[in-house]
Amino acid sequence: QVGFNVAIGAGAFLVFVLLRPNNARVYARRYKALKDSRRPPKIGKGLFAWAPILWRVDEKYMIENVDLDSVFFLRFLKLGIILMGIFGVLGMCIIVPLNYHNGNNSNVTGNLKQFILLWLTLYHITQLNVFWLHVGAAYLFTAIVFFFIWREYNHYIRVKQEYFASPAYQRKLQSRTVMLTRVPPDMQADERLHSFMSNRCPAVVPTQASIARKLGQLPKLIEDHERLVRKLEAVLYKYLAGNFQQKQRPQIKVNGAMVDAIEHYTVEIEELENTINRVRQENESFTPTSVGFVSYATPQMAHDAMRSLKSVSPALASLSPHPKDIIWSNAQMPRSVRVARLWTARLFSVLFCFIAFWPVAALTFIGDATNIQVIWKDTKKFFDAHDTLTTIWQTTFSPLILALYYIAIPHVFRAISRYQGISTHTGVERSVLKKMYVFYFLSNILVFTLVGLIVRAVLRHSTLSQVMSTLAHDFVQTLNQKAQFWTAYVSLKGMNAMLEFAQLISLTMIFIKRYTRDLTPRELRDLTKPPDFDYSPVYSLYLWVFTISMFYSVYTPIALPFAFLDFLLAYWVYKYAILYVYQTKHDTAGAMWRNVINRMIMSMIIFQVYLIGCLKARISEFVDRPGEMKGSQPIVYALVPLPVLTCIAGIALHKWLNPKVNYMEHSVESESFNAQKTAAEDQSSEESLGDRFLHPMFSQPLTTPVVDKRVRHLLPKVYRGR
Repeated sequence: QVGFNVAIGAGAFLVFVLLRPNNARVYARRYKALKDSRRPPKIGKGLFAWAPILWRVDEKYMIENVDLDSVFFLRFLKLGIILMGIFGVLGMCIIVPLNYHNGNNSNVTGNLKQFILLWLTLYHITQLNVFWLHVGAAYLFTAIVFFFIWREYNHYIRVKQEYFASPAYQRKLQSRTVMLTRVPPDMQADERLHSFMSNRCPAVVPTQASIARKLGQLPKLIEDHERLVRKLEAVLYKYLAGNFQQKQRPQIKVNGAMVDAIEHYTVEIEELENTINRVRQENESFTPTSVGFVSYATPQMAHDAMRSLKSVSPALASLSPHPKDIIWSNAQMPRSVRVARLWTARLFSVLFCFIAFWPVAALTFIGDATNIQVIWKDTKKFFDAHDTLTTIWQTTFSPLILALYYIAIPHVFRAISRYQGISTHTGVERSVLKKMYVFYFLSNILVFTLVGLIVRAVLRHSTLSQVMSTLAHDFVQTLNQKAQFWTAYVSLKGMNAMLEFAQLISLTMIFIKRYTRDLTPRELRDLTKPPDFDYSPVYSLYLWVFTISMFYSVYTPIALPFAFLDFLLAYWVYKYAILYVYQTKHDTAGAMWRNVINRMIMSMIIFQVYLIGCLKARISEFVDRPGEMKGSQPIVYALVPLPVLTCIAGIALHKWLNPKVNYMEHSVESESFNAQKTAAEDQSSEESLGDRFLHPMFSQPLTTPVVDKRVRHLLPKVYRGR
């Protein structure tokens, strides 16, 4: 398994090293797109010229030149490196020898092909008093996790407050704007909204209020305009290629007659632009919605207003997101519809977790050679004769197909989250993270295990009472038996990180589209622009790696070294990708990071509950030693308080630290900066509130034709439009 994964990972790394120097459109898309000070350092043509740059780039540089979402994502991976490194050393140096030397080793041989993972697990132990050390390991691991979470949370608070005080944040209009949803009809006017907020929070009076309005036919008009511009670009691209003066002007058929294509599209675009401009000027006559925005003189005042606005019932208030981050149809959704959709989305999510299990179960079933031998008995001779192939089949096939299958899962949860009524795109991504984590747990731990128990009960012709009487014990035993599968799964994730390095899908798609089609400059730019980094599935994947590794960290710590390598490779791979390949669409200053920390705490509770069940099930099997078995019950009881303490600590951490990251504190830096703002800047910003927050479609520039810069000087000769 390790050799197979190393071979694939090394191959992907070799592809990256060899192709990177001459394929900047794939491996340096962010570098090519940025022209300002945020552009990352240039990488030379050397095969390993990127390595020293990655080593030198520190967190301060990332904060100043990338974004906080990326910074905290890398902090999470670094936290995984530290925790898995510590637990891996403790597990492999203490727990594994402990498990092995305190069991019955009469059947142990030196033949690696006959090696059984059970020999290194908690279930191999026959000396019951040794289990006290496993209880101590659980408490120690939990204390270590909370220590580093507390340290990371304090770092998060410090960085967040520095971000609030930075000139970049202070200058943003959205930083001093409060967004209100569910605004009742009697308040859906700028003056009434301003008056309402002034009365609710007299200490900080808003400077301006604006109610968003319905778009009417504007989205359709802008969509048609974009489509026509792209058609015109395709015509101009072909016409201006070569010596256009010797070519006939391109024509298209309109209403049965051939007309000049360039002139036809020019006229249609001009008519659409006139219509769009007229509609935009009539925005005051558009129907008001239940979404409003209130701006203040400074970000500090906006944050102070949010602190005092415990409730603005019937409306809901929040610090304003970026206008382009808002999902306007969801933000305007009535409360009754939103509540109904919320519960429907939850139901869909749970049902999907159970439905999506069956393809996983089928893949896992055929990934086990013994299952194939039961169904097709003739295959037994083949598998017995090919030990290596059987090992690859059982340890690689199923985890690999599972990883590919999971690529499609985030798209389903993203659609459910949008349907749910979440009002921002970044909020949808946070919801996807939560749903993905629940999906991993339900489908892989609960459903996966329970279905296996049911199948075995049916094959044994067990009655319902027999199944229920041993359900808890059998459930834990099944989880124990899956340790080897999940160890293989964790080891496979390192290969996934290396595949991310190689950018094979992007490399293939760009190559095919670029060299099999005549792309216009806009199409080529869209093809090679930095893609948005998909935080939610990547976060959830490595959260699941953390969960599985902690799950078996005391039972059998074999997965911990693999998890350490997973996080280590992921850190360097994604550090390069964030600097040179991806972009963050809307920086939320690490809002998703708090969701991640909460799931890490939840992972610890899952690990603790499993260990309680594991110890109880193992001790109950020593029926031939009743006195020793009864005397060992305090071992299980000693672990019972741990999940409770973890819950209390997690809640206390949330209550104590969250208020310090939601709003900015009064600081000398921010007050000094605000004092230096000029009246002209304030007035300019205030005038833009309505334009910016009514909807981006009211203010975004209309698209103009883009042609290759080598023929740009020829454009006025063939095209008279804007």
